[in-house]
Amino acid sequence: MTTAESSRLRLVNPKGTELPQSEFRMNDRSAGLAGKRLGLMENSKANAGALLMELGNILNERHGFSEIKFYDKGHASLPAPQQTIDSILGEVDYLITGVGD
Repeated sequence: MTTAESSRLRLVNPKGTELPQSEFRMNDRSAGLAGKRLGLMENSKANAGALLMELGNILNERHGFSEIKFYDKGHASLPAPQQTIDSILGEVDYLITGVGD
């Protein structure tokens, strides 16, 4: 794994490829989650869907999302298909991924 560091954050690239040695920063935090669109993506392992569905219900009760969308990565050991990633980028404000077993 390769890393890049900021004054407070350490970014790790799990692919093992080199990261740019430039400064990076996290996106600004939202003032709240109410009315935002939440995405939940499971990796096809046992119980991942059930875990994410329950988590989505709990978070929705607390924050009141305008929409919750579910995505399937397709295979636990492969990256999500580019078409799925493109959909996520255009359809939700936040994404939680989950694994199961």
